[in-house]
Amino acid sequence: MKQIWQDIKTLMTLAWPVVISRIGILTLGITDTVVVGHYASEHLAYLGIGMVPSNIFILIMIGLLMGTSVLVSNKFGAKDYSGTGKVWWHAMPWGLSIGLVGMVFCFFGEPLLLLSGQTPELAAAGGRISMIAGLSLPFAALHMTTGFFLEGIRNPRPGMVIMIVANIANIFANYIFVFGAFGFPELGAEGSIWATLVVRFLQVVSILSYVWFFLDHEKYGLRKPKITWAGGREMRAIGYASGISMGIENTAFNVVILFAGFLGTLVVAAHIIMINVFALFFMMGLGFGVATAVSVGNAYGAGDMAAVKRWAWLGLSVQSVIMVFAGVFMWVAALPMAELFSTDAAVIKLAAALITLVSIGTVFDTGQSLLSMSLRARGDTWVPTFIHLFSYGVVMIPLTYALIFPLGRGALGLADGIVLGTFVPFALVIWRYHWLDKKMAR
Repeated sequence: MKQIWQDIKTLMTLAWPVVISRIGILTLGITDTVVVGHYASEHLAYLGIGMVPSNIFILIMIGLLMGTSVLVSNKFGAKDYSGTGKVWWHAMPWGLSIGLVGMVFCFFGEPLLLLSGQTPELAAAGGRISMIAGLSLPFAALHMTTGFFLEGIRNPRPGMVIMIVANIANIFANYIFVFGAFGFPELGAEGSIWATLVVRFLQVVSILSYVWFFLDHEKYGLRKPKITWAGGREMRAIGYASGISMGIENTAFNVVILFAGFLGTLVVAAHIIMINVFALFFMMGLGFGVATAVSVGNAYGAGDMAAVKRWAWLGLSVQSVIMVFAGVFMWVAALPMAELFSTDAAVIKLAAALITLVSIGTVFDTGQSLLSMSLRARGDTWVPTFIHLFSYGVVMIPLTYALIFPLGRGALGLADGIVLGTFVPFALVIWRYHWLDKKMAR
């Protein structure tokens, strides 16, 4: 029992800065949503639709960069500290390249939205937002890569501080660009994305400055870059599997947004509010997932397979307890949370109903994410990808469509599909991790 409490204390020490950092990622977007929602409901719909291309790509990008976190945590656990710096150096040009590809992808936002069946007006407005969002993706990639490096060496606090400052800056930037304060033009939804671009630039400058000027350069080999394509092969291989996995999951969630678009701008606005609330609580749980995966990766790098098993189930248990309480809070506070995002009574009523329905899904989605990352941290790279392909591509998307249209659930089917669609990968990754533990024990 003493060992369990010590492990919980160790996990919480690593987890709470990561939780704040991950929540900070979402509160940047929530600030955009709140400010734009109070500006005009139709602009909230433009923002939600316009962010679909970059939202799809950004999680693919996170997945492609996940090899940084896995290898850094493995090498840190093996006490190969200079090796962690080599991983970071190989990850930086890789991340920048991915960000530039994402930028080009987002420039085609309008035709992509038209192909998805959106109205010309919604596609045109969303396309302009998509282009602006794409400009910030290279900065986001460099910031994520360096953040994964710092978390892998169990030093997440600088990222937390930078994220807190970024959120404060984003509030002011949104006010200036959305409403046209201090002589700036009034840009509405587009202004919130210009604010995001400014903030992401400041984030990457801050985190790179910290690594370059404040970390132990000799210990981590930070000023001796040896970048080769072959040297990053293992990192990219992990990233390919994780990128496909996250791309499938995020595409499924964004396809659901497109389904909402078929039901009208009011439903889109309400759905965007629900997704923002859901994602905020998901990010809280994801912080515990990252801390668990880093601990699993450290143990795997050290060759301690008993700890590999122990950390995963302990992390899942702690996370699940916290997320049950979070789900209850979402249920009880659905209406006041919806009111934070909009002044439109119809939007608020529908958003509150969706938040209530989707609240249980936070336990499933955060749990599957924790164990998927932990599986990759112990070298099981591709099975989580196949699980996500089946769960989101074969189950969630068709099921949500059926619930909304043929089965007549309408807008409420959006939440039903998310809950049922996240339960499937949750059950499957639990089975996979348990199976590996039994195989290891033979």
